[in-house]
Amino acid sequence: MEKNNRGFSLVEISIVILIIGGLLTIALPRMNFGKVDTKKVIRDVTISAKEVRNRAKLYGTTYRLAFRLDADNQSYWVEKSTTVTFIDKAALEKARDEAKNSFRKDEKDEAKIPNPFQPDSTFFKKEQILPKGYTFKLIESGARNVTYSDGMAYIHFFPQGFIEASLIQIEDPKKNIWSITFNPITGQASIIPEAKLLKDLEQ
Repeated sequence: MEKNNRGFSLVEISIVILIIGGLLTIALPRMNFGKVDTKKVIRDVTISAKEVRNRAKLYGTTYRLAFRLDADNQSYWVEKSTTVTFIDKAALEKARDEAKNSFRKDEKDEAKIPNPFQPDSTFFKKEQILPKGYTFKLIESGARNVTYSDGMAYIHFFPQGFIEASLIQIEDPKKNIWSITFNPITGQASIIPEAKLLKDLEQ
């Protein structure tokens, strides 16, 4: 009796691999879509904060993460202080309010507000725009736990390695809210899978 030792040919194996690859290409984007993207968005923000803190210590200069919270423009970037900077939250609030009130006026009005910070293009070449469906729900920063949900918000990083007490809420396309906090002394980021405020975490 003659045995049939015929195996799969190289062409047949190649066809099977192509079919499997095609099926994976279709299926993978649908599997854990929101979860994977949310992890990346949160990771990008937390890594940016860690690197900004390292630069502030390395160069002995105050840095800050700047956030644009407009409904149609959710983005963030890094700014570096060009002078020795002391953060006066009351003055910062006043400048923010003045800028907000003059938003619809001639842009020259904004130039009247002195700004010791300038974008650091060595960190990001351009603003980092949140992916579609993601928003900064709110940002808290400073000893007075000032909350921002529109306009501009900032988190400052100091030469000694300290960070402002701060919290970032990010809402994903599924309307889940994630809270990111930073330890003011160590800079360690904590991620909480729900909406929290700094006062909630102090209890």
